[in-house]
Amino acid sequence: MNGAGCSHALNVVISLVEAREKTAYSLAAALMFGSDETIQQAASGMTFDALFRRVNVDRYDDRLLLHTNLIDTFDLLMGFVEKHLNDPFHLEGTERISLRERIFRELISNLIAHREYTSAAPATMTIHRDRVVFRNPHVPHIRGHLDPAHFTPFPKNPTICRFMLQLGRYEQIGSGVYNVSKYVPIYSNGGKPQFDEQADLFVTTIPLAQDTETSPSEVTPQVTPQVENVIRGTVGEMTRSELMGVLHLKDRMHFAREYLLPALNAGFIEMTIPDKPNSRLQKYRLTDKGRAWLASAKP
Repeated sequence: MNGAGCSHALNVVISLVEAREKTAYSLAAALMFGSDETIQQAASGMTFDALFRRVNVDRYDDRLLLHTNLIDTFDLLMGFVEKHLNDPFHLEGTERISLRERIFRELISNLIAHREYTSAAPATMTIHRDRVVFRNPHVPHIRGHLDPAHFTPFPKNPTICRFMLQLGRYEQIGSGVYNVSKYVPIYSNGGKPQFDEQADLFVTTIPLAQDTETSPSEVTPQVTPQVENVIRGTVGEMTRSELMGVLHLKDRMHFAREYLLPALNAGFIEMTIPDKPNSRLQKYRLTDKGRAWLASAKP
């Protein structure tokens, strides 16, 4: 091939690489920020399924089925964990840390960042009485049991990984296995996590200690002033904008973080369309728990 032909071939390869990178970035952006309709078109098989199985082990006692953007997916899955798993007191030096947050933030981040988004299989988190099991469809890098002491991180979706890192969901690439291995023995009274890379699934099993078997959802949580305002302000079925108007709030992110999500996670309010958190028709209403609190609270 002459010089001109080589130059043309090189330009074609560069163009294909650039197009592929732009496509990958567009898919990552759609998954992180897209509407539910956009995500359905970009990755129609993308489903995250959280199950709570303590009494009805053949089916489930509680379920959260998500087809929404990855930022909301992370927050809602963390809310599901906070609803159903205890957080025992632990000091690291002189500072109290949340073992539950340290462990499950990493595991949920990994579930999101390392998922194979071309697979129609759901990524699942199942809370049993004695363990929590994560099953994530993926393309294997190695196969078999993963030894945390001899582990080399291999990001499956580097664009999503970097973005999760910037959002503070990651501490660093590879921190998940390290932090989980460090804190699970404390959280589960000596138990150890298990990581298994199978042909099309990455399976993580977290043992639960005896004292984590009582679900926080069975205990009345502390009601912050912000959550109290949401409970008192919710009349009938209301949109997010209507709730913000009643509470005289304008910052949507602040409202979601300090008011809406804590009230949802504590079980005082619920979505009218729980499987589509970002639906334009979404509204919120008091649960029986919220009405009971309101009836017993001081005016």
